[in-house]
Amino acid sequence: MKNTFKEILGDYEVKGGTVQAVGKFIAFGLDDPFHITTISGFTIYGIGKLMERRTNYGLRMAYRDIQEMKRSLRETILDINTMRF
Repeated sequence: MKNTFKEILGDYEVKGGTVQAVGKFIAFGLDDPFHITTISGFTIYGIGKLMERRTNYGLRMAYRDIQEMKRSLRETILDINTMRF
C-alpha cells in the first residue's frame, strides 16, 4: 500500500539535477589537453539525464508545474497590461 501512495504522489523534485551540474562542471570547467575530463564530464551528465527520466511524475510535481504555469501566465498578463501603445 505504501508504494502505491508514493507512486501517486510522486517525487518532490526532478532527480539528477545535481549530477548533471557536476558533469557540466567537470566537462567545461576542468579542461585538459587529453580531454579525459571532457569525456568523463559528459558521461556523468548523461547519467544525470537518465536519472531525470526516471523521476516519478505524480501529484506533487503536477501541482508544482501547475503553480509555475499560473505564475508565468500572471506575469505575462501583467506585462501585457503595463504595455503602452
